[in-house]
Amino acid sequence: MSSSSSSASFSFSFSTLSPAKHPSNPLLPWEVLLLISQHLNPKTLAIASSVCKPWFISMSHDHLWKPIFLSHYPSLSSLHLVDPTIPYRRLFALGYLASMHRRRDHPEPRISLHDLILTVDVFHNDARLLSIAKAGEELDDGRSGVFRFDVCISDDDDRVAMIEREDGLKVAWTVVSKGWKAAFFMMEGKGNGKLVGRNERWFSEELPSPGRCSTTLTSGLAAELGLGFCGGDGKRVLEKVSLGLMSVVSWRYVSVDDGLRYLQHFLLPSNA
Repeated sequence: MSSSSSSASFSFSFSTLSPAKHPSNPLLPWEVLLLISQHLNPKTLAIASSVCKPWFISMSHDHLWKPIFLSHYPSLSSLHLVDPTIPYRRLFALGYLASMHRRRDHPEPRISLHDLILTVDVFHNDARLLSIAKAGEELDDGRSGVFRFDVCISDDDDRVAMIEREDGLKVAWTVVSKGWKAAFFMMEGKGNGKLVGRNERWFSEELPSPGRCSTTLTSGLAAELGLGFCGGDGKRVLEKVSLGLMSVVSWRYVSVDDGLRYLQHFLLPSNA
């Protein structure tokens, strides 16, 4: 095993380990301990250091833990400049615990797509152009895994909407819980939107934080709504509406579960 092997497979705190007392065990020469310790990964080093005091001293030395620490958590290396007396073993434990907290599994969302109704209204020069209400199960194809859905409007649909110009558009997207218990306004946008290609107009609106302590914080998420048109220079027909929930950090659509975890803050009672 290499000393740079991943530490993600063990789940105990280094700070809780202390050298055990085994007076009857024969002690290996320190030179042998030194040679052995250089071939151990972080988990084995931590376990070995609890055998007895000589092992603790040998397995906790900075010359072992410094390269391991720097290879795993270089972003924390400045902490040793703040206090050079901090053992690298302790810094590795700090980085390990921080990484475990970041990777901690999120709980399952308490709502599903099947609990929701998504409504979209499109206006053109203040005249209603299109209204759609889709139950969540109609959108859940179980394949993409991301919170991004397309609603196609067929040519024989009585909801077909035609315009001559794409300016003066206004869109509204609302998520409603079934049973009409709660609603959340995802977007209320107007203007021309952003032209993508030749036939799509996209509207985007950053969403508020689910916390109630501040009205100025954002969630790091943005609601995305796209209108897909077809046709030439004359009548333009609205043939598709796309809905999505995107991370403004990575500019990727979030997973369905992450989207549901966000929405449940607004659609479920605070004590649910």
